[in-house]
Amino acid sequence: MKQQLTKEEIQFIDNYLKNSGVEYIDTRAEVVDHVASEIENRFIENNTSDFYEEFKMYMIQHKKALLKNIHKYRWSLDKKILKQVFVNLINQKVLAISGLFLVIGFTLMNTLSFENVDLKTTYLFITVGILFLSAIYPLFWFRKQKISIINRSAVLCYLLNYWFFSTIEKMLTGHLYGYGVFIIALTWFNISFAVTQVNYFKFYKDKFQLS
Repeated sequence: MKQQLTKEEIQFIDNYLKNSGVEYIDTRAEVVDHVASEIENRFIENNTSDFYEEFKMYMIQHKKALLKNIHKYRWSLDKKILKQVFVNLINQKVLAISGLFLVIGFTLMNTLSFENVDLKTTYLFITVGILFLSAIYPLFWFRKQKISIINRSAVLCYLLNYWFFSTIEKMLTGHLYGYGVFIIALTWFNISFAVTQVNYFKFYKDKFQLS
């Protein structure tokens, strides 16, 4: 039977990585899982249960490469949250909020002419919302704690918004309903992103007992 590391041993790995410069707790959690799995495999390979000896030997052999390739774990987290954003597009909460925006959007389109629609103001509203998620909200919730996935995913969302908006705006200029549908679709994506972010906030808050 494969020997599992104790909570104290896992905490030891976490503290070691933190002292080695892996400051973002979400990235560190991914690396801890990887290192713990490798140590457990070494128990079997070397027919031993000496955690500290196996950990020392593993770090002598792999620490430099592990820290050098830390970006791979960050990219893994980026893919995870982006995938969850698309999964959450059909989340009941996301659909309910998006439905509300849909009603509001079509109501406005029936009362306004395209000339009265300020594209720059609309885009500014979207941008401010994303910046709130990427900077102010995490700072308020986590204070001095560093969670890389939250800020990076917000930047990714901002870039997607910028690219879509810049591209589609030129194609739909003068087409009120087409533009309205695009804004609603973009808003649907942003709502899914916001819900995903909040879920990750709660996950890390509970997992790491953050205040």
